[in-house]
Amino acid sequence: MAKREPPGESPIASARSSADTDALADENRSELSVLMYPDSTDSNPYQRELRDGLQSHNVAVEMSGYGRYVSLLPAVHEHGRPDVVHLHWLSKSFVTEQSWLTALLGLRLLVELLVLRLSGVRVVWTVHNLGEHARRSPRVELLTKRLATRLIDGIIVHCDAARDTVMELFDLSADDRPDVRTVPHGNYLDSYPNEIDRASARADLGYGPEETVFLYFGLIRPYKNVPELVDTFRELDAPDARLLVVGNPWSDELAATVRDRVAADDRARAVLEFVPDDEIQLYMNAADAVVLPYEEVLTSGAAILAMSFGNPVVAPNRGCVGERLDPRWNVRYDPDETDELRAALADALDADLRTMGEGNYEASTRLDWSELSLRTRRLYSSICN
Repeated sequence: MAKREPPGESPIASARSSADTDALADENRSELSVLMYPDSTDSNPYQRELRDGLQSHNVAVEMSGYGRYVSLLPAVHEHGRPDVVHLHWLSKSFVTEQSWLTALLGLRLLVELLVLRLSGVRVVWTVHNLGEHARRSPRVELLTKRLATRLIDGIIVHCDAARDTVMELFDLSADDRPDVRTVPHGNYLDSYPNEIDRASARADLGYGPEETVFLYFGLIRPYKNVPELVDTFRELDAPDARLLVVGNPWSDELAATVRDRVAADDRARAVLEFVPDDEIQLYMNAADAVVLPYEEVLTSGAAILAMSFGNPVVAPNRGCVGERLDPRWNVRYDPDETDELRAALADALDADLRTMGEGNYEASTRLDWSELSLRTRRLYSSICN
């Protein structure tokens, strides 16, 4: 048995009236074709869940990979002209170390968007991040994205806070903006195996029932502040607290830094490697709380993952993370204030983490992919009419 038993039918699904069901049947009568670009389904279940949800609403979805030489128009040519091209993680297709090359690839992207527009193909962009976190060519990237929004028909963001930020950053007015809609990030309840119970997971990792385990889980990149998390944890006067850092480091240098910081405290441990899907449950079910000490954040799949496994989250009160995490079930803090992360960890040690995790799990059931995919389809239908 997993750490949290799932409840019955999703509140969203059970609340849908028969009139809504009839309207949905009418809406889904006409099939739409969508090409998603780039294809990240091998490393991220987000697109996979969205694709499957859309297909249940009569949307034919194909995925296309990305690369410096596999751009939008060749992808459309390979798969056939769709009704909609749905873009994700746009920076991957044009941002490089060299500003001149970023500008050249950005120009290619803009020309391709213009060609798609002139050919009648609608384009939607889900804004997962405002910009590339490595900030390799930030000025050229921002200019390219601002120009791209003039050629895009619809934008999806995961929360209202992100909507406001996107409108301001990309200088979108009511007159010239694309259709910007808020569609929350769906849950990961069915995305990963979840069969190991809490006691077994903790026993496998060597944690006792009296210990409070803080887990950092995810790709370790500079902006995620993992070394600072370890340093902050070391300041806690809590003999029974434990810190478990799990994830694949962005660089050898960052990996060495994390190892050195962890080695200085015998309450901390690091597993610095890629975690297969079937092993995620081990770490999530062994944890008492998930800590995401990001310096900057718009949205976070790791926060949704923690909620889906019934864990409370300690995270900055920013972007969609701050908006999505209910303060009753999570510990939010101001990352701009000194010692706020340490205070948040201390607050978590004094909290009823089990009850908070149950509240988070219940909240995650309301992030139903079928409903969220329907909202995405309605955007497709709106811009295609």
